[in-house]
Amino acid sequence: MKDEYPTGKADLMTAFMLKAQVLTKPGGVWGMINLPSWMSLKSFEDLRHDLLLDQRLVSMVHLGRGVFGSDFGSVAFVVANAKGDGGRAVYRRLFEQHVDVRSVATIEALFLDRDYNRFEVAQSDFAAIPGSPIVYWLSEKMRAAFKAGKPLGEVAELRQGLKTANNDRFLRQWWEVSKDRTAFGCTSRQNAESTGARWFPYNKGGEFRRWYGNQEFVVNWERDGAALRAFGTEDGGRPKSRVQATEYYFKPSISWPEVSSGAAAFRAFPAGFVFDSTGSSGFTDDPRRMAALLAIANSSVSSGVLEAVAPGLRFDVGQIAKIPVLDGVVADVTEVRAAALIKTAREDWDDAETSWNFQASPLVARL
Repeated sequence: MKDEYPTGKADLMTAFMLKAQVLTKPGGVWGMINLPSWMSLKSFEDLRHDLLLDQRLVSMVHLGRGVFGSDFGSVAFVVANAKGDGGRAVYRRLFEQHVDVRSVATIEALFLDRDYNRFEVAQSDFAAIPGSPIVYWLSEKMRAAFKAGKPLGEVAELRQGLKTANNDRFLRQWWEVSKDRTAFGCTSRQNAESTGARWFPYNKGGEFRRWYGNQEFVVNWERDGAALRAFGTEDGGRPKSRVQATEYYFKPSISWPEVSSGAAAFRAFPAGFVFDSTGSSGFTDDPRRMAALLAIANSSVSSGVLEAVAPGLRFDVGQIAKIPVLDGVVADVTEVRAAALIKTAREDWDDAETSWNFQASPLVARL
């Protein structure tokens, strides 16, 4: 597979796509019914690039789940063995994200309704999107945003953080350790080391929550993470923990959980945190720009973009970096508006006893 079908080696079905191209005469057409994973996953990026460069998509019916019973979804498509854009291909989307499985009769009826979820898209529009996903359902304005805007990865520094290799050993919830040995609000590694503390706030990702919150854990970062750096070397082996991106530790950030069963959720973290590999974070030296980027990341537009470039359950740094950001939009989002949303979410978080800034129950405070 690696030798004969290098761009399709990730799956047998995609190797057959490459084989079909070879078997088809120049100017002829070939068609298949496959799983839709090749349309968006990163492992098929080279396959999509070559397909869009050397072949021409003619038509596609995105069937969803149900046609073949208990299946994982399917897509039927026709491709011409010819280079060139060849105008706009026709795409049909016969499923909805919120509908799990449709009956064969329902799918057939939707297909016979010629205007239901019908899209016409130029092939060159896909090539302009990072990773070239076949996201035919995006509006023209959203596809154009990838050309007009800068990727978020060029506007902010996006980083994956610490991997402890043993959370039970190095992490605690903040109420489990001595307050006297915990330091909040440190602004740098040097500042943290000078406190002599053992425990420091730790951004570990967490459940779906936007704007602010999920601040429950602390990490053993005593003496600039000496125990973490030495973990695994006691018997002469290599370090097990991955201490990375340390120059960004304790800086204010925007962050999101790497794994989510739904949409991505971005939130603000003040100075004082070490961040985890599952609490990936973005940094910029301009606090006003930070607030604007957080608002953009939490917008419905960004959610739509991420449905295209990150269709699975993971939102890694590379996928988040593809969100297009237009300078005019950044200027329109004021620090005051974003700060108000962060303030509301922070007050909600601090109303719970699991917040280290908890003062009193809101029910008691209203008496």
